[in-house]
Amino acid sequence: MRSASFPFWGKKRGQNKKTKNFVKNITIRQENRWEKWNSENQDEVGLFRLDEFLIKRGFFADMKKILTVILIFCIYVAVPAVITLSVNSDDSQGVSQENIYGPRVNVKYKNGTKSVSVNEYVTMVLAKRFESGDETETLKAMGIMIRTDIYRVMGDEMSVDSETLGMEYFTKNVMKNEWGNNFEEYYNHVNDSVMSTGQMVITYNNNLIDAKYSRVCNEKTLSGTELLGADYAYLVPADCPEDMTSPDFLKTEEYSKKQFVKKINTAYKDSGLDENNPFGDIQVVSQTNMGYVTKIQVGNVVMSGDVFAKILGLNSPFFAIKDGKITTKGKGSGFGVSLYTANIMARSGSTYEDIINKFYSGVAIVSR
Repeated sequence: MRSASFPFWGKKRGQNKKTKNFVKNITIRQENRWEKWNSENQDEVGLFRLDEFLIKRGFFADMKKILTVILIFCIYVAVPAVITLSVNSDDSQGVSQENIYGPRVNVKYKNGTKSVSVNEYVTMVLAKRFESGDETETLKAMGIMIRTDIYRVMGDEMSVDSETLGMEYFTKNVMKNEWGNNFEEYYNHVNDSVMSTGQMVITYNNNLIDAKYSRVCNEKTLSGTELLGADYAYLVPADCPEDMTSPDFLKTEEYSKKQFVKKINTAYKDSGLDENNPFGDIQVVSQTNMGYVTKIQVGNVVMSGDVFAKILGLNSPFFAIKDGKITTKGKGSGFGVSLYTANIMARSGSTYEDIINKFYSGVAIVSR
């Protein structure tokens, strides 16, 4: 019955046996060839025998599985974790293409130096200059001004040190300490304003400007051409009478003789000030009609009004001195954008372009 139902059964069994013998003979011959090749290639035998050994035991198949698992881990776990750490880091300002590529600023921290993107650094500087009443359009203008100054100093280089830029800035940790519970609100306000202007900068005759500004001016901004030279022709006097309403417009500081002498002698050891009557050794050499002191003599030293104001920590170089009392007008250098007027303009519907064009004449706002 088996033969009738399966007429080739017996034949197939015989063929199977022959096939096994045939394969066995081929295998033996192949192994002989392999041994002969090994003997002729002694330097590479170990490598190929190991390779054969690993193949026989399915090593590479296992390795494919292992590599697949590692790849999946990297895609779904490691990479998102790195991005999350970058975003949530105390000293990170956010992740963008510019953060990875493009010009960098080497920022000095207590524990070392960190390289950040230009816009990250703009946010850090703007955070230092920010005041709670600053409007969004004012912050946008300020961000563009800071970015302009960074690229102007950087020139054709792809990186610059924060010390070279000479700008004061806040790290995220400092922002948290300064702003407390308002940190998230203030940070988002500042950072969003910076990011919204992309890579915009201010140019005059195709050159990046020195984007000067003041928090409060003395009714009118100063002339760049008159006081700084022809390169500052874009700094034209701009009316800002509202600045007189600022609580920072007038400020009086009083110094004892000892305090005054100590501050001056710290900067100039050979000032020659009379410690018994130091205020009698002060003389304003030159000033503008508006009261901006351009030169002042203190003892044996002649310095600019800006330097004098910086030494004493005065609000501005618009000052008058009388018996140890120094009264200042405004807050800042007196040049460029008045931030107090800028905020008033922003509340009335003006844009950052309007603000920039009011205080800088003949400039262009372009994307770098």
